[in-house]
Amino acid sequence: MKRTLIVAVLLVVAVALAGCGGSTTPTTPSDGTGTGEYTHEIVEVSPQKLDDMIQTDADLIIVDVSGRWADGHLVGALDVPLDTLQTTINKTFSLSAGKHYVVYSHDEESSKKGAQMFLDSSFNTVYRLTGGYDAWVAYGGYVEK
Repeated sequence: MKRTLIVAVLLVVAVALAGCGGSTTPTTPSDGTGTGEYTHEIVEVSPQKLDDMIQTDADLIIVDVSGRWADGHLVGALDVPLDTLQTTINKTFSLSAGKHYVVYSHDEESSKKGAQMFLDSSFNTVYRLTGGYDAWVAYGGYVEK
């Protein structure tokens, strides 16, 4: 009986560990409709989708990586410039890995780099606002300066 139980436990552990060995290559769905749960990907979201997420996701954290906070930012966003993002992830966000993160910037390249930093730091899914700050403003989203 003990031997059967041990074999069963070892089998469950082996299956669980095998599931962790999936691809680490991020994919980027352009529609932002996926749930993003446990997929190790960057999910691009439109301003409309982000607005929906803000209304429904209590675990959502929005991160401005632009370094241009004073030029304007989404209401409720955190100011974490790209050059300090990795240190902040290591010290702060790793404690909140269960949260959902949206990265944006005033330019597309910075937000792509920021989102990739989250993935490289073992976050399963990170959302990226396509079009960044300008797209959010054009959509009519709330901003502050």
